[in-house]
Amino acid sequence: MAEPQRKPTNSFKRAIGGLLKAKRKEMGLTLQELAERSELSAAFLSQAERGKATPSIVSLINIAAALETDINYFLTPPEPMSLVRRADDPRYVDIDSPVVYRRLDAQIRNQKMNALLMDIPPGTGLPAVHRGEGEDFFYVIDGEVEYGLGEEVFTLTKGDAAHHNTQIDHTVINNSDKVARLLWVGTPVLFPSSLDAGKKK
Repeated sequence: MAEPQRKPTNSFKRAIGGLLKAKRKEMGLTLQELAERSELSAAFLSQAERGKATPSIVSLINIAAALETDINYFLTPPEPMSLVRRADDPRYVDIDSPVVYRRLDAQIRNQKMNALLMDIPPGTGLPAVHRGEGEDFFYVIDGEVEYGLGEEVFTLTKGDAAHHNTQIDHTVINNSDKVARLLWVGTPVLFPSSLDAGKKK
């Protein structure tokens, strides 16, 4: 006897709805524009975004194509264990630099931010940064750094933080005699999730 089909759970419906809305907003589309692209009604898409309706596989394929991605964007959620970073299993950024970068963010769909733990040796600084859009947040866990923000320079020590738009030129230099450890969280994503690798370009 065949097993009865299980109805989609509310969390599943909400997950699809959240991904749908986030991608639509990212592309700057209205519900009506997405409806025209996917050949579905704006009312149905609105219900799907709010977790009130679950698109069929055919509808998801049409929605994914309209959003310039594929159906795996909706159907391949990350394993819960992959969302946790363990202290005894660090993930480092493989880059030729005296600064040690440890990744704290996970692999999630439609990723909007990255998080890094940075160990900056004495006499070393981060490259000067200016990005057209986004935000940077730095928190000093240990040590001391000189934080250049525009034309101002601040001495940041343990417990200090800085948060600003990335359009402001900024630098971080460790002029002390010990390693400085900083937490950085920023947008937009510098290290895209491999879960989004199937997106159409």
